[in-house]
Amino acid sequence: FILFEVEKAPLTLLFLSAGVSVFAAFLRSEFSEENLQFYLACEQYKHSSNNFSLQRRAKDICNTYIQPGAPREVNLDSKTRDLTIQLLQAPSHTSLSHAQKRIYSLLDTDCYPRFLQSNIYLSLLRESNNQHL
Repeated sequence: FILFEVEKAPLTLLFLSAGVSVFAAFLRSEFSEENLQFYLACEQYKHSSNNFSLQRRAKDICNTYIQPGAPREVNLDSKTRDLTIQLLQAPSHTSLSHAQKRIYSLLDTDCYPRFLQSNIYLSLLRESNNQHL
C-alpha cells in the first residue's frame, strides 16, 4: 500500500491493496464501518458461484445492511433501498449494483477525503517517510 500515491489516487487503489484494513480502522473510529463492510459483501455476492449461494447471500445482505432498522444499516436513499429490496426478491449477480454504487460514492466523496486527513493515515505516512530515510 503506497502511502504517497493514496492521496492522488481514487478510492479503488485502497481496495486493491492492504489499505483496506487501515481504512476499515478509520471507518470504525467514525462509526461508519458498515459502508465498507457492505461494499465488500457486495463484491463477494457478485462472485457467488451458484444460485443457492446467491440467494443466501442476498438474504443476509438485505437483513444486515439494507432493511430499515438492519443491525448495520447503510445510508441509502429510499428509492435505491426500495429498488434493491425489490431486485433481491429474485436475486441475480447485479441485484446490488445500484446500492453498491451509492455506497461507493459515499465512501469516495465523503469518507475517503476525511481518511486522508485522519490521524491514522497521517501517522502511517510519517512512519513510511521515516522508513524511507
